[in-house]
Amino acid sequence: MSSPRNITAACVALFLVGCGNADQGSAVDALPEATTVEITQATTSTTVGDEQIWAETSVGDDRPSISVASDKQGPKGLVIEDITIGTGEQALAGDLLEVKYVGALLADGTEFDASWNRNQTFFVPIGVGAVIPGWDQGIVGMRKGGRRLLVIPPELAYGNSGAGAAIPPNATLVFVVDLIEVVDLPIPQIPDVTEIGSSLEIEDLSEGTGAVVQPGDTVSVHYLGTLLDGSVFDTSWNRGRPFTTQIGVGMVIQGWDQGVVGMREGGRRLLKIPSDLAYGEAGSGTSIGPNTPLVFVVDLLRIQG
Repeated sequence: MSSPRNITAACVALFLVGCGNADQGSAVDALPEATTVEITQATTSTTVGDEQIWAETSVGDDRPSISVASDKQGPKGLVIEDITIGTGEQALAGDLLEVKYVGALLADGTEFDASWNRNQTFFVPIGVGAVIPGWDQGIVGMRKGGRRLLVIPPELAYGNSGAGAAIPPNATLVFVVDLIEVVDLPIPQIPDVTEIGSSLEIEDLSEGTGAVVQPGDTVSVHYLGTLLDGSVFDTSWNRGRPFTTQIGVGMVIQGWDQGVVGMREGGRRLLKIPSDLAYGEAGSGTSIGPNTPLVFVVDLLRIQG
């Protein structure tokens, strides 16, 4: 759904840079496993590892800033500090997490990326190699509502390659991560639909309790798409992370633009979409033939921004 007529998301960012109306890029492409982990826990705003203060950040729910001790060489291993210890569910390897984050270079404190700047949360599967090892190792164990500071040496980040113009080779990174939610959502069953009429049909399989989607909203969703025979042609579940797009402005097929509007956060909706509100006479690739109606199960995780 990264284009008005392509249901498959195509944007995979190299870094924690937003992709606009496409799948969120992961904060960190996976690198080889490595080394030591130094862990401290505190409710103060300083990180300590081997009696070293590497960086400071703020307590609370507001956007964190990062102040670094630029006269220090980086740590030999991963340094973790719980700035605020959450009280909710604990993040385990394999969980899908909703987070906010700020990232900076330890060398001079330059901020290279922040989900806060986009006024969006970021969904990431943790502990499964979808992100850099510093995140995979450093976020597991957090609790919902917590804020954690990570100081990540280059061998657990981007190594001697760096990442684009923002992150130089052999850079030690500092992240402040807020754990918003541990997503606990069952994968939907393939719908038993044998016929679709000429109009869009909407059925709320479960009604959410959160905000309502309005035209123009950016939403993060999980979805399952099938043909009438039950064949799955696309699903965000296989990619392990939700899909983020703008609704009601022509960025996705009309069946989505019309059918997702009105959903509440936390809801699951069944969409039966006639072909003229999907891909019409042209179809899409080899999976969706001409004049093919489509069936979707959509889970609304978050209205962004």
